[in-house]
Amino acid sequence: MQDKANQGTIDLNRRRFLGGAGALAAGTAGVLAGGGALAAARESTGACKVPGCDYDVIVIGGGNAGAAASRDCMENGYRTLLLEARNRLGGRTFTADFEGTHVELGGFWIHHTQPFVWAEKERYNLEIVETPGAVPDRMALTIDGKRLELSLAQIHEAIAGWQSFTDAGREIMPRNWDILYNRDAALQADSVSVRDKLAQADLTPFQKQFISAIVATMAHNSPDAMSYIEMLRWHQCGGGYFPTFMDAVGRFSLKDGTIKLVEKMVQDGGAEVRLNTPVKSVHERGDRVAVTTAQGETLVAAAVIACLPMNTIFNIDFDPPLPAGVVEAGRQRHTGVGFKLYMKVQGDVGNLLSVATSAPLDFVMTYKQAGDHTILVGFGQDPAALDTADNRAVENALRQLVPGARLLAATSYDWNNDPYARGTYCSYRPGWLAKYYADFQKDQGRIFFGSSDHGEGWRGFIDGAIGGGIKAAQRVKDKLA
Repeated sequence: MQDKANQGTIDLNRRRFLGGAGALAAGTAGVLAGGGALAAARESTGACKVPGCDYDVIVIGGGNAGAAASRDCMENGYRTLLLEARNRLGGRTFTADFEGTHVELGGFWIHHTQPFVWAEKERYNLEIVETPGAVPDRMALTIDGKRLELSLAQIHEAIAGWQSFTDAGREIMPRNWDILYNRDAALQADSVSVRDKLAQADLTPFQKQFISAIVATMAHNSPDAMSYIEMLRWHQCGGGYFPTFMDAVGRFSLKDGTIKLVEKMVQDGGAEVRLNTPVKSVHERGDRVAVTTAQGETLVAAAVIACLPMNTIFNIDFDPPLPAGVVEAGRQRHTGVGFKLYMKVQGDVGNLLSVATSAPLDFVMTYKQAGDHTILVGFGQDPAALDTADNRAVENALRQLVPGARLLAATSYDWNNDPYARGTYCSYRPGWLAKYYADFQKDQGRIFFGSSDHGEGWRGFIDGAIGGGIKAAQRVKDKLA
């Protein structure tokens, strides 16, 4: 086994992006080829409803939010252009091939508690598959390097601790899509981190360690980076019960990949699509908006929808300027700074879920069992703690959670150094609701915002992205009607 076994990596920010050549090539090919979706979209023409415009609506960002927004704008009768900076659609979802298996290097799981994405799954008759590790045969917890295989009684103790710690969610946020409905209680829960709240909780050390390990994966960061109300939001949106919550965030996915849903939405709408087209500026001028690309082309629209990650949107020159809170929060970055890693190991290690504290990997579960090998999916909160391109280091880290594992291959993607993401999935830091929430998702004249990072409910998930795009398209319709 070579220490640097991952091949074909790409470099965007003078740092290696992670992933095997097969994974990245296949993932990109799945978006750029099969271009029924894109070919049909690119051929879309027609006159604008609004005179004097190149397009009625320009949507910036070709992830799930942008795909949904552009489709709905087209269905509302508006000539629409979808601009994407990358050479692929999908945003922070990225369907790829790893050792002959479809994997998702970014956003992944969906659930029927997620209304927007599940409606799209039903609309397009997309099949789902299950990740076995979400309903494991074995669970383990590693604390300070010591691994404990959990008995049924210990699993019940862990879940009881979780429920005790999150039961306040029903009172603090009785309406999951209106997080500040019970404002005083919500802001109090916003003001404290999960770690600090755990320190105050009447729980056993074992229960606290279990919760910390799960929360590190939720935050994709240390538990002190995530506000308590954000943990409650995840839990309440997932049904308010640990097994249902785990189903919602890690069990069901689209059989043909997240890209299939993006392609369906784009093809259904028929908006014109331009890839490799970063946007430099968005300037409102009276009843028109001028969008200038990095190539220097200026396009005029009656409205613009920005479907961009929180951590990147401030890199575009907006006039009127973005609200100060949006810029400040984006520069601080949301909690999502960790990594996600797929690992192919020798033999069948079983259907397991193993979590840890004080380890490079916080969470590992079985993704696919294939007899002579197993594919595991893992998460870690700190990219500096593990070089995911170093297979020997990955194997050593994995063995803390899965003893004796023999690594055959691994792949990942460095979202933190992707200039069009600058991070993974979004949760808010302590105090952000009080400090920034009024500025988030605040439209400005004819410039509208639809992002997974700024919405209610399943913020940071595919569902939140689709919901953000759909609602922004409706606001555009109301404005232009």
